[in-house]
Formats: sequence, structure tokens, C-alpha cells
Amino acid sequence: MQQENNIQSVNKKEQTLKLKFRFFVPPEVEVLLPGLFLTAIISALALHTGAKLHYVTPLIAAMLMGIVLRNAFIIPETYKPGIFFSMRQVLRFAVALLGVRITFSKITALGMEGLIVALVPLLLTLVLTIFFGRLIKADPSRAFLIATGTSICGASAILTVGAITKAKEDNIIVAISSITIFGTISMLLYPFIYKAGVLALSPEQYGFWAGASIHEVAQVIAAAFGGGDLSGEIGIIVKLSRVASLIPIAFVLSYIVANRMVQSEGNATATRVSFPFFLFGFLAMVLLNSFEFFTPKAIKWIEFVDVFMLTMAMAGMGLETDFSQLKRVGYKPVLLSIFSTALISVSSLLLIKLLL
Repeated sequence: MQQENNIQSVNKKEQTLKLKFRFFVPPEVEVLLPGLFLTAIISALALHTGAKLHYVTPLIAAMLMGIVLRNAFIIPETYKPGIFFSMRQVLRFAVALLGVRITFSKITALGMEGLIVALVPLLLTLVLTIFFGRLIKADPSRAFLIATGTSICGASAILTVGAITKAKEDNIIVAISSITIFGTISMLLYPFIYKAGVLALSPEQYGFWAGASIHEVAQVIAAAFGGGDLSGEIGIIVKLSRVASLIPIAFVLSYIVANRMVQSEGNATATRVSFPFFLFGFLAMVLLNSFEFFTPKAIKWIEFVDVFMLTMAMAGMGLETDFSQLKRVGYKPVLLSIFSTALISVSSLLLIKLLL
């Protein structure tokens, strides 16, 4: 009897603590905490271990830790909201803070050649991937989504274009799975290729190559900063130029679908375009930094917080990378992803060698 009373007393105390905790933490925040704690722990471990390795940066170390955990163990459902929040909202805030490293003079220094390197492979990959999809008789919607995801900005482009064309959820999932896996492979390979000196790239050229050809923003950051601060800064500017191109492409596509110039999978009605608002944050930070608004000490602290948040985002991306998804994708989307990834990588590299 005494033991039962003790157990009830302990349970009441636990419930009281939970109620007190919930009083201070809103439910919508509480649901994110397990996943956020997990990505934060991985981030701390990656920053500690990755800094001591030559070929593996902390960002890549966090991604690899996440991949191992995801593919070796079952991640409980309670962790998933926080993991997703890390790889989306935390990443966007961290990308905005990256502007503290950059000034407008650095952006203009890239010149017309830099714009050509960023946009020509994008358009080439977009068009030729769709054409190759028709050639191998792949699902047109999947081919279009993989083409936009590879050429522009990964999952964000796929979700935006998928909403505009009323793509089936299955096609969106297949495209995102393909893009995430092959973008991750590129992210892991690029630093090794650069540091091995196989292509004899300068830090500037390597930054252009990573920014112009790797799929996701987080993947570009991880790979580009593997070549040093200069290549990292160039990589993020070039990549955000590709992200910005989503806006005009999405509006043109909205007009085409609304006027039934192409067949959508659902009703051909105008769809709200998802705008990458974090670009405004990035440009605001660049503007402030260009006018020397921040003190050196403030910049140091912002960079520290930014690196930690980026590493959390990479951990989240690793925890969402399931290589077993390739089995469910089918050979045609995999073939399309290999073709488009190779195309944007080779075409951007050739332009860099020719122009820079």
C-alpha cells in the first residue's frame, strides 16, 4: 500500500512538472524540442570532431552522423517535427545570417562571368533533363520536377513547381528523394575532388563550381566551405542567384498553367508562388555589413551562432536522408537524376574553366 502511494506521489509530481513546463513553453514549441535537441547535440559533436579532420568539415560531419543514425536506427516519430524544423526554418535563418560575411563589393566582383556560370548551366539542365525524360519515356511530371529541383534549388523548387502544376504527392516525394540523395553524393564528393587536386581548381573556381551545380542550399554551403572561406562565400552568392531565379520561373510557369498552355495534373488554375523570403534577410545582412554596421566582436559572435545553426540544419538533412528510398523510386527517376546531376556538374565546370 505504501509503495502504491509513493508511485502515485511520484506520478503527481511528474504531472505537476509537465504542467509547469507547458505553462512556460507553448505546445507548438514543445513538439519541436526533441528533434531540436537531437540536431543540436549532433551539431556540437560535429563542430568538435569535424574541426580536427582534414577532408571532413563540421557541416559534412553533421550530415554523415545524421545519415548513419537515420539508416542504422529507427528515429522515433516525436523527433521528426524538430528535425524538419532544423532543416527548413533553422537553415533559412542561418542562410540569412551568412550575409554578415559578405558585402555588395564581393557580389559585384563576381561580374557578368559569374552570372553566366550561375544561370547558363541552370537553363541547360532544366531543358535537357525534360528532353531526356521524354527520350526514356519517364513520367513527364517526375521529369519536370527533377529538372527544376536539380537546376534551381532542390526541394524548395520541387514543392513550388509541384504546387503550381498540381503534381501528385507521389511524384513530389519521388523527385525530392532523388534530389536529396544525389545532392548529398555531390556534397560529399566535391571537397574530396578539390582537395585531391584532380581538377586543379583555385579556391574561387571551386566556390563557383559548388554554387553553380549542387542541388540544395545547405549542401552547397557544406561543400563550398570545404574549400575555405573564400570558396564558401562565392558558393553561397552563386547558389542564391540560382535560388532567386525560382521567382521569375515560377511566375512564368503559373501564367502558362493558368492559360492551359501545358497540361497540369490537377485543375489548371493560378497558384500562389512560394517566395524565398530568407533572401531578404540575407540581403539585409549584406547591406548592414557593407556599411560596417557590425563591430568585429559582433561579427565573430554572429558567425559562431550561424555555424552552429548551419550544422544543426545539416544534421537535420542527414536525419532525413534515407538511402532505402532509392528502391522505391524506380530506375527512370534515378537515371534522370544521374543525368541531370552529371549535366549541371560538367557544364558548370566547363564554363568555369573557359571563363574564370
